[in-house]
Amino acid sequence: MKTKRMVLAMLVVLGLVALAAAQGTASGSGFQLSTPTQRKAPPAPKTAEEGTAYQAIVANPDLAAAETASKDFEAKFAQSELRGPIYQNLMYRYQQSNNADKTVEMGRKALQFDGENPMVLVTVASVISERTRETDLDRDQRLAEAMKDAQHALDGMESWLNTAPGITDQQAQGVKPLLSSFAHASMGMVEMVRKNPAEAEKHYRVSVELNTTRPDPVTLLRLALALDQQKKYADAFPFANRAVELSATTGGMVAEQAKQEQARLSQLTGQKPPVPTTAPPPKP
Repeated sequence: MKTKRMVLAMLVVLGLVALAAAQGTASGSGFQLSTPTQRKAPPAPKTAEEGTAYQAIVANPDLAAAETASKDFEAKFAQSELRGPIYQNLMYRYQQSNNADKTVEMGRKALQFDGENPMVLVTVASVISERTRETDLDRDQRLAEAMKDAQHALDGMESWLNTAPGITDQQAQGVKPLLSSFAHASMGMVEMVRKNPAEAEKHYRVSVELNTTRPDPVTLLRLALALDQQKKYADAFPFANRAVELSATTGGMVAEQAKQEQARLSQLTGQKPPVPTTAPPPKP
């Protein structure tokens, strides 16, 4: 299944908004968002040299070169507030280039400087849970890390978002249910790999309930599969139908697998899938 979802893309955008505040401060541009007084100030360089070095890294289109420069930056500016934002920026960029291993590596580095950042915690948990297989020698260790990160994000999310720099109260409230939804989806995936469909069901249900703005067909399909594995076929069928409906416009592997699960559950329950709704043709 695809590991890049629309929901995660929204979180990346918000994360980059926060990083933009740091970038604006580093460049001396005065970029600011309207934020309450209780929010922390965006991380800022202590010297012009530090700010210039930061700008060069985030603007470098060569990811490998930017990573090397980040390590040099970390060594040269050992007390810099911008070390975490640099690695968070790299994490998002590696994620966008579909490099899972580097995404996790950069996320772990970012957490060394801000271990409470729920955007980084959820991203790392998501990628690890998606990319861990039953045959991996370090399977249990990886799954434990993903579960720990997701739970940590949930536990500290409200406190972090209430004081986070670079975002508004409105943005914080908007992203909270999405982050929480994605954390639970990651935990559900961990339990599926562990072959605990009942526990996976619990997390997937919470994930679906929290994400009402951009329902995710992948999570809906996985909830159907978790129910299917428990032989709760009638309960699973509506979620499979919804996954088919939402993935119809994008196609791909998710749409194909959703249709297969829908057909299986239709046969097992004797229920017919809903008739697809066709949008009316545009007026001339």
